[in-house]
Amino acid sequence: MTTRREFFTRAGWFAGGLAAAGALAVPLSSRGELDNPYPSIKENQVELPPNGKSVVVMGGGLAGMQAGVELASRGFKVTVLEKSHTPGGKLKSWRDKHFGPQDEDPSFPGYIREHGVHGVWGYYHNLREFLGRHGWPLADAPGDMSIYHYQDRTNGTAVIPMPSWPAPYDRLQLLSYMSEFGILTPDERKNLLSVVKKLASYDCNDRKQTAYLDGITLEAYLKALGCHTPGIVAFFNSFSELGYYEGIDKASALTLAKEIILFVGSPDDLKMNFYRNPTAETFLKPMADYIRAHGGEIFYHTEVGGVEIGDRGVAAVKALPVPPNVVRRCAVCGELIYEGMEHGHECPYCGAHSDMLVPIRDSERAERTFRADYFVCALDGPGLSRFASANIEAFGNSEYFRRLQNVRSKSVYVCTMWFEGRGYWERALKDSQGRPVPVLITTGYENISVLINRSVRIRGADGKQWAWSNEYVDKNVTVIETHMPRAEKVSGNSSKEIAALCYGDVKQFIPDLPEPRGSYVNRWNTYLNCHVGEEANRPTIQSPIDNLLFIGDIVSITHTAEWMEKTNVTAKWATNLLLDKAGQTAGRITILPSAILGLPVRALVAGQSVYLPGQGGGDRASH
Repeated sequence: MTTRREFFTRAGWFAGGLAAAGALAVPLSSRGELDNPYPSIKENQVELPPNGKSVVVMGGGLAGMQAGVELASRGFKVTVLEKSHTPGGKLKSWRDKHFGPQDEDPSFPGYIREHGVHGVWGYYHNLREFLGRHGWPLADAPGDMSIYHYQDRTNGTAVIPMPSWPAPYDRLQLLSYMSEFGILTPDERKNLLSVVKKLASYDCNDRKQTAYLDGITLEAYLKALGCHTPGIVAFFNSFSELGYYEGIDKASALTLAKEIILFVGSPDDLKMNFYRNPTAETFLKPMADYIRAHGGEIFYHTEVGGVEIGDRGVAAVKALPVPPNVVRRCAVCGELIYEGMEHGHECPYCGAHSDMLVPIRDSERAERTFRADYFVCALDGPGLSRFASANIEAFGNSEYFRRLQNVRSKSVYVCTMWFEGRGYWERALKDSQGRPVPVLITTGYENISVLINRSVRIRGADGKQWAWSNEYVDKNVTVIETHMPRAEKVSGNSSKEIAALCYGDVKQFIPDLPEPRGSYVNRWNTYLNCHVGEEANRPTIQSPIDNLLFIGDIVSITHTAEWMEKTNVTAKWATNLLLDKAGQTAGRITILPSAILGLPVRALVAGQSVYLPGQGGGDRASH
């Protein structure tokens, strides 16, 4: 690890010579409220009386529920329509009695099952403001714990530690750590810096830059710069698969530009918290309760189908009636189970245990109509495409809605396995302090891209012990979650076969790991697709129909937010638009920046351009 003396001797080279050296004297330690774990924005803290306006939110995922809370607190009558029986989308959780040790009391509700572990990075300033405002805190994690441990099948291991120096030097220490990424040769480190500088100069407000980067893969971008070497490919594949479950041969350069901007800010932005388990009980139910307490309604098992267009835009949306030959619905994913599809012990769509397949109620067989003044679409990718296709004529066959039909999603499977006994992971995967690594990010492996030890216990610098959840702390078991990025190629495999594939790859890291005693596979088919051209199909929040808005991680916005932070930003953005449409001045939400480039990074990218030499804006940024 670099000493402070060694670092300062080359700080001028790494951070752009005199510009960065001068930045060492600038007090960058304070960013106001953004330095707090939960930024407190006074003007956002409102609860207003009813304003006589109504909103239907289509989709009860994270974006839809957050929008419902924001709108309800500002006087709107909110109705949320969700096709499953569980709010939260990919954040949802439920209990599974069929996973884990079987010697529990019969009244035991089952171990927590969720789509996968979800972390909240420090740069999720808007999501954190929302959580803090409502008193829904995250679980604390050791401040010195790094999740950035990498294993490339060909190039070996690397780690990005959490910086330990005081601000503003921590920014430069972080940049130095990234430049020393263990799988890079000295020449590759210099080339990496040139690529990072170009991509970090991306301006999300410049539509020309966005379209340019959306039109080329990162692999082609690296080749054009003469930087397509093994170490650099492994470096960018690591980040691409961590954030988007995709390799650089398919991911657009825009994808990585957005990610790099988020990763080169303050070191505090890279620290991560996790939701308190289970999310259904600690976060999602409180949001639903809040909406209802403020006069709103939530209708589960309600999938939106058609729209009714009136003189002022959308007048109503209609819930799809359930056909007679449908026998059940999955409470987790909301998909319909037709006669003949019931076989085995799982939902054929998402992999939830058959205990989660519920009978169809009589009320679901009939078409239901929901009227409102405004409509907010918070559907996931597949739902959005179906909604647009079903209503393309009603929407006037405009280019905006034609593009919605082409929005694609990615399949990502999450396989969780439990093993009898402890210590296998802890002996094989340790950090620089001898503690077990909580997360391993892998590249070059056939079936896995991320490994998470859900049963791990880590002692922080303050001496306190940390765990993902208390449910395994007193159990003599090891529980490992694996993410499978290229899920499409095994979509026809059984869950048992998929678990065997993942186990085979995990064994390469943990040789003495025994056969799993239990496993399950969650099949996501709704993850964000990052292929070339995807950004061009994404809708803006405001549609051509004045009272119809779109939100979620699927939309395109001129903001640096991504992932769950993007669901929050778009929910707040849509709320402000509806306040304007309702003529209401009170309650407007202040939206915070997500990525903040400090002076050292701004000096690093000064005069840079995202364009390849001879293309677009040339070697200077085009603004």
